[in-house]
Amino acid sequence: MLFDPRIRLKPLAQLCRRLATTTSAGIQDRRIWRNEASRGGRAQRAAIATVADELSRGRSIDDALAAAGDYFPPLFRQLVAVGDASGQLDRTYRRLAEHYEHMLTARRTLFAALAWPAFELSTAVLAVGVIIWISSTLGLKNMDGEPLDMFGLGLTGSSGLAMYIIGVIAAVIAVLLVAQAWSRGMLWTRSLQRLALRIPGIGDAVRTMALSRFTWAMQLVLETSMDLRKAVPLALDATGNDLYRNLGPRVAQSISRGSTLHGALEETGAFPKDLLEAISVGEETGMLAETMERQSKDYQQRAVSAIGLLAIIFGGVIWAMVATLIVVLIFRVYGGHINDINRLADPNFKV
Repeated sequence: MLFDPRIRLKPLAQLCRRLATTTSAGIQDRRIWRNEASRGGRAQRAAIATVADELSRGRSIDDALAAAGDYFPPLFRQLVAVGDASGQLDRTYRRLAEHYEHMLTARRTLFAALAWPAFELSTAVLAVGVIIWISSTLGLKNMDGEPLDMFGLGLTGSSGLAMYIIGVIAAVIAVLLVAQAWSRGMLWTRSLQRLALRIPGIGDAVRTMALSRFTWAMQLVLETSMDLRKAVPLALDATGNDLYRNLGPRVAQSISRGSTLHGALEETGAFPKDLLEAISVGEETGMLAETMERQSKDYQQRAVSAIGLLAIIFGGVIWAMVATLIVVLIFRVYGGHINDINRLADPNFKV
């Protein structure tokens, strides 16, 4: 559900880092998770306490994490289970920490790049509200004695200001709800994700960031003993993009029929040629994990450029909106004055 508690990215990265340290020190799992139950917010403490209770009953870490529901992401749960089975749990926690720290850095970079465009938009929205407020406070009226409508939107007087404020608050809430639903992969947002991939400029940037997460997750799962038929869908799910998530069963089925990873991914038509060629070479040389590590670093750099491109595009859109607002305001103000002058010049005009 949209508002079901789920661990946030920063606490998850911190948790993985602490788990890696304590596990490598040889401390028992149930003691580690019991100690963790005193950290974080209420939802985090409750979920971790559930895991600790299950471990105390002798359950495996896989079953214990499953008891916490969807609080932890699938990639975390499945890789921890594989790490536990292979005796490399401390290494798995460490690699997961690096993965989530990378995602956190990418998110911060995106937010920093969008900070100035967001400031411009906020300033423009505030300016419109201030103008409506001034018109209402001063009681400005047109030649007909009606409240002056600076923008031609019918927002005049105190009621107009109230409607504008409500509209802005509703728009902000709507954006936050869409962002939350997008991050959780809600069904109704999946068409939006696919639409974003078709928009020139934006689509390439979104695809690059998705492939960056895919290559990073692939190098993670390839370092474990996980079956490729389970590993690839898990890495595709880590992209956070509906197009790639839906390819998981199809790719797994192709691999089950004897196809190579390169061939299974190529059949989808959703992966760039250079990545497919690198995967093919990695399979032929038996160095697929090392290949994915190199591709991951390459796509991380591309993702940084993609984030910069998104910032430029959104900044341009916001600047165009602000410029349009200014032009409309100018035409409204001066157009109103010109109409008033023409009416005063009309010999039939009566005050």
